This record gives sequence, C-alpha cells and structure tokens, in this order.
Amino acid sequence: MNRDGATGTGAVPHTAPADRRVCVFAQLHLPGLGDLLQRNILLEVLRRTRPAAEITLVVGEGLHRRFAEPLHRHMILTDVLICPDPTTTDEGRYDEFVRQLADRRFDLCVVDPGSRVLDAGHARRADIGVRIGLPRGLASDADLTRRVRLPARPDRCDLHDFACAFAGALGGPRPCPEEVVPPLPVRPEPVAELAAPAPRVGIHPGGQPHWNRRWPLARYEALCDRLVDELGASLYLLGTAAELPELTALRDHVLARRPDAVVHLDVDHPLNRTANLLTGLEVVVGNDSGLAHVAAALGVPTVVVYGPTGTEALWSRVYPRHRGVSLYYPCQSITHGVDEVAGRRCAYDCVVPYRGPRSSYPRCLTDLDVDQVWAATTDQLRANQSGARNGR
Repeated sequence: MNRDGATGTGAVPHTAPADRRVCVFAQLHLPGLGDLLQRNILLEVLRRTRPAAEITLVVGEGLHRRFAEPLHRHMILTDVLICPDPTTTDEGRYDEFVRQLADRRFDLCVVDPGSRVLDAGHARRADIGVRIGLPRGLASDADLTRRVRLPARPDRCDLHDFACAFAGALGGPRPCPEEVVPPLPVRPEPVAELAAPAPRVGIHPGGQPHWNRRWPLARYEALCDRLVDELGASLYLLGTAAELPELTALRDHVLARRPDAVVHLDVDHPLNRTANLLTGLEVVVGNDSGLAHVAAALGVPTVVVYGPTGTEALWSRVYPRHRGVSLYYPCQSITHGVDEVAGRRCAYDCVVPYRGPRSSYPRCLTDLDVDQVWAATTDQLRANQSGARNGR
C-alpha cells in the first residue's frame, strides 16, 4: 500500500490528499517553448488536486538556461529544481541529484511522459513513497506505485485524454476540454505599439529550425498584402533574433508596396512583454510553433498553418479559439523525435529540416494556398468581433 493509502490499481478516491511537497520530473530533450508551456497542463491538474501543496518542477540544466524566464514567471509551480541534462552519462551526478531529492523529502513524484532519463527509479531511490507516471515499457515502470491509464488507443489520445488520465491517477475529477489549458500567468505591462488601428494582426512566419514547418515566406507576403489592402490591418511581425532576416524581408516587402502601412517588428522580447502584446491583437497567424501555443493559452484567436508535424489533433479540443489550416496529406500524420528529423523522408520525398526562406519547402506547405489561410483568418476576425459584442 502507498503512503496515501492507494494500492496502485483500481479506482482512486476523489478526496484531497495530504501531500505537501510534490515534484514533477520533466527532464525534456531539446524542447521548444510550446513544449515547455504544455507542462502547465499537468501542473494545473496537480494544483487542482492538491491546492495546498508546494509543486517543484525538475528540469535539466540546459533547459533551465534556455527558458529561465518562462520557468520562473509563467509556470504554475512553487519552485524549480535543476537536474543533470538527459545527455549526461556520469552516474555520479545522478547519485548526487538523488541525494538532493531525498533531502527535500517529497511526498509525491509525478513523472512527465517526456522525461528522458530521470524516472520513477530515481524517485524510489530518493525515498519518495508515491510515484505516478505513464508506463513506457521500461524497467522503471516497476517503480511506479500508481500507473496512469490512457484510453484503449493511446496513439489517438489528445491533450484532453492525457489530462483526464493524470487527473484520475491523482485522485481528481475529469476536467472539461476547455479547462485543460490553464490561463498563462502574465504580469500586466503596457505595450505602446497597441495604439495602432484595428484590426491588429500578429504574423509569426518562423519556428523551430529542425522542422521545416514554415509556410513559404512568399505566402506570408501575399497574406500581409491582403490584410493591409483589404482590411487596413496593423501588422505585428513576431519572432526571435534568429528569424530576423525573414521578418525584415517581410516588413520591407509590405512597406515597399504600401509605405503608409503600420508594421511593427517584435523580436526577442521577454515572454511577459510578448504575452501582453498578444492579448491586444485580434488574431495571430503563424506556423506550428511556441508563439502559437502562447497565443492559444492566452485565449487569443489563432490561425496555425500545419505542415509535416501532424500535431493538430493534440490541441483541437483544448484550444477553443485555435483554428488549424492543413491539407491533411497522409504523411502529415507522421511524427518523429528531434533526433530523427534530419533523415526523415515523407511520401513526397520532401527534405524536412529548414534551410532558409528561399529554399525548398515540404509539399504539404507549398500546396497550401493563400486563400485557405485568408479564409481562416477572416473567420477568426469575425468570431472575435462577435465575441467582443457579446462580452466574451
């Protein structure tokens, strides 16, 4: 029997457990911003089932260096504990980390499905009595004291299914789909650029370079032309410093045609400032990337162009103001780990890694014309205007 009285099998009573110190192992390998913020779903499930508990997120050193701001300001947690990176092979470092875990005297450990090396075995060695996780066919499955059970077809599960499965294992009720993604914690901050005329439209033509899930830049140019010419839209071009060449080319294209257009470059700002900007936009249009997930978590209407990653089904129920645009080619349903992308070939023999704005793109993106994205964008604008009139 576990410390909270559960046997690890059968139903879990819907009572508030007395756990005071909870850790979540999230030793992720090369995540993007969207991958990290997705962990707020599990953290929110924990917060609902254990409202008085201190929640510690355990992440690798490299992830912490890269995402210090979102980790400490935009996650639903009490604190962050740094563990070795998943590429670390020095067992001595893991032994030292297990001693740190033991010193913290955690009551409960939840193993995130994406945690690479860090698993229930490390939690057992640290004398954490309750260890909850999704079985992954590894030896460490035997160290789980309570197993998360997905529906009969795990390959068809979405984020609502995962949230419900973890809520059940943690002793809580099933959340409704619209409750799965918690509001992103954001501190209010003025953004002067939002004084521009409506409609204010965010454009994000970038994304992770290891996936070529970018709609061709020329298509974004054509979309921006229509937004300015037909709607008089103010444009906000969003991205990172690595994407500045594409963003600058897009801005210069718009201004060369329409010198009177309102076009703002918003590059490499802190996430809090970017989040405040996004909440002032009527719609955000972009690729399947971290910024799309930030916008959706803020409740901002989004239009996301889906290329080879085929992840739209994960989010369709839990992002009520999210609109995906895809050609749904059969090979778009294929997903691969980051390490497998370089050699991945699809049904059309497309090269997947991104090689620059003027290079080749996958057919699932080159075959997607501007009219389809334009229709989705104007639909979202109309829905946003209707919601504003109705007080939503």
